[in-house]
Amino acid sequence: MSSGNTSNSYGWVAKTFHWGMFLIILGQYWLGGNFKDEAYRELGLAGYHFSVGLLILFLILLRFAWRAKNPVPELPDGTGNLQALGAHGLHILFYILLTILPLVGIAVVQARGGTVSFFGLFSIPRVIEKAESTADMAASMHGLFAKVTLLCILLHIIMALYHHYGKKDNVLRRMLPW
Repeated sequence: MSSGNTSNSYGWVAKTFHWGMFLIILGQYWLGGNFKDEAYRELGLAGYHFSVGLLILFLILLRFAWRAKNPVPELPDGTGNLQALGAHGLHILFYILLTILPLVGIAVVQARGGTVSFFGLFSIPRVIEKAESTADMAASMHGLFAKVTLLCILLHIIMALYHHYGKKDNVLRRMLPW
């Protein structure tokens, strides 16, 4: 299997980004969804949520660079313009959300007076002063963007299954790791 993309399939690097990000994002939903759990806080898992958010930001930037240098496989014959526009739009929305979510998360933590550390290796410099109103607004945005991301993931899965079982084309197969 080639590391780079071809006109009809993704290479192993793009597939690793795709499936690795999917697994990391699932874990991040679990970490973020348990913030109000007392045992969660006692274990200090909030710091992992912050660190994984920074990891997602770093990986999405790497993915931008990879995608800029590698062609995206062509859509199968018979794909209408509206469907192609929808697919392209959904991918752009993913990139936007996966960039904004960690940045808004940093804003929440800093506006609450906290520090965002990357697995204890370094901390993000403070750019936002402590202010509960800012923290509350950023937390609302973060929650909304997380829900929109989850809906986009579900739509992405539904469309991949539609292509595989309904249209019987290679859209899903070209991204499968095997």
